[in-house]
Amino acid sequence: MQNKKPLRNIKTIAVPVLIWAGIFYFLVHPFTMVLYWFEYSNTVFSFSLFQDVLKTRFLESFTFDMSGMGGLLTLLGGLLGLLSGLFWINLKRKNELIGTQQRLLVQDIEALIQAGENERVELKSSIRYDYYRKTTNKELELVIAKTITGFMNAKGGKLIIGVADDGNILGLEKDFKTLKHKNRDGYEREVFRIISTQLGHEACFSNHISFYSLNERDLCLVDIEPSEKPVYVNDTENTTFYVRTGNATYPLTVKEAVNYLENRKL
Repeated sequence: MQNKKPLRNIKTIAVPVLIWAGIFYFLVHPFTMVLYWFEYSNTVFSFSLFQDVLKTRFLESFTFDMSGMGGLLTLLGGLLGLLSGLFWINLKRKNELIGTQQRLLVQDIEALIQAGENERVELKSSIRYDYYRKTTNKELELVIAKTITGFMNAKGGKLIIGVADDGNILGLEKDFKTLKHKNRDGYEREVFRIISTQLGHEACFSNHISFYSLNERDLCLVDIEPSEKPVYVNDTENTTFYVRTGNATYPLTVKEAVNYLENRKL
């Protein structure tokens, strides 16, 4: 496999070198001669005259007398082909590196899901679609907000959306259908809207969203940083402090929240 890679690289470079060298020798060279003829003969350019001159100059461009210009243009075309080949090899290497990193990240996601929920990981089926009621349920947005708040008030963590509590991969397809923009971009905007509305705009900077494909289904990963300041969920009626403890998120009373924040500073 390692012996084949240098051969592929040589082919990747040789093919564009030959193609561009041929283009410059067989096309650019004759056309350049015609343009030079118009320039030095002070003849008014016309398309019909251009065709006539091209017919006579085309064969002349391949004579020995024109070998210097032909060779120079061929060299220029070959150099352009070399640069394009090297660019393509570099692009392929970057794509291979990105692909390798993506596969490793997917393996990490699989490991997190298989390990189940814990102090740093939470699995959620969706942000809006209710699998029990088989319809859209905006109350689920509050559940997402509480989970993110709990992680931010603790040690941070990872929220994986599109996975049932038992680790079954559900994907985001049903959630997509509840959105105006039914794709990953629309989903990311919706998650950030929930965070901004329920937690405050500043909380968005502590959350990083990425998407993965597992079993041909999309998953959303919210990577949540711990917050130095207390974060609250601003519900319509109440402002509540949540904290992640073990594999669950709990609301704290004012007294409990004060004690928790004081102990966290120690």
